[in-house]
Amino acid sequence: MKKSTLVKLHLYCGLFTSFYLISFGLSSIILNHKFDLEKKAIKKTWAAQVQVDTSLSQKELAEEVRNQLNLMGWVPPWEFRKRDGHFQFITTHLAKTSKLDLDLASGRVEVAEMPKGFLEVLHALHFFNGRIPNAPFVLRTWIVYQWMTLFVLLVSLILGLWLWLRYSHKTWELYVFGGLFIFSLLLMFLI
Repeated sequence: MKKSTLVKLHLYCGLFTSFYLISFGLSSIILNHKFDLEKKAIKKTWAAQVQVDTSLSQKELAEEVRNQLNLMGWVPPWEFRKRDGHFQFITTHLAKTSKLDLDLASGRVEVAEMPKGFLEVLHALHFFNGRIPNAPFVLRTWIVYQWMTLFVLLVSLILGLWLWLRYSHKTWELYVFGGLFIFSLLLMFLI
């Protein structure tokens, strides 16, 4: 292969991995410095009618209502509240939290949506594995993108080191960049 082709391949590998590495770095900063990113402002409210099966447990009922409304997100059980014939719970995912208030007698659900904001979404990508209930296909493929990025990053590191070894004639560069390469590999395996 020509040197120019290898340099272009190394460049494109870097461009492919850049979004993931930048988002991972920024989410790490947010995680380590504990910025308060939670937004609780209600941006949208709406209501709907659902079928209520009172024989279900609270968790099953919350999931059933979520599915009937075609909402995406998890239903954390510690947020369940039942009183005066109403069942209140939330659905939450990377970008939005929705508070639901279900009237058990009539089946009417009132939903209040609270978007989380860009930085909160970026922070959530740090832990995200693509497994959100009712998520569209694009979100479920995030884990594939993560693994592809790590593989392409490894290829880019190996290719970059090979280019330095093949076309560099200075000994100190071999030790510096060879050491950085080995250090990067160790970090990747630890992650």
